[in-house]
Amino acid sequence: MHELFYCSYAKKDISDQDILDILEVSRKNNSELDITGLLLYWDKTHQFLQILEGDKKSIFELYSKICDDPRHSSLKLIYDGEISERGFKGWSMAFKDLKEVDTSKICGFSDFAISGFTNERTEAEASRAVNLIKSFRNLLPS
Repeated sequence: MHELFYCSYAKKDISDQDILDILEVSRKNNSELDITGLLLYWDKTHQFLQILEGDKKSIFELYSKICDDPRHSSLKLIYDGEISERGFKGWSMAFKDLKEVDTSKICGFSDFAISGFTNERTEAEASRAVNLIKSFRNLLPS
């Protein structure tokens, strides 16, 4: 089992409907490909943060498609590696909009919030960033 974590900027004029479209297509396609994961969107900085889990070849093919998606820019692969089990089992694509979350209660979030996620600091502290994103799984409905 493989895991991939990336960050990107959303196009400036992305709408709620665009995000819903991304989710609808992602959930359908990911289910067919046995890919699970989490997509976070932060309106404050227009950033997407995403973890994908599944077969290595499948998630890299999906990542390549995301790189070509005009709704994303400045994609940065932060981390990829083997995992022993899925962190988002049962979620073809979980989603959280960070404006709906009290991030003050999430350990480590403010450190990344100050400088953003798509920078060199995130890359240098990839395991910390991955753990932070994984902490959002506790905010998902069962």
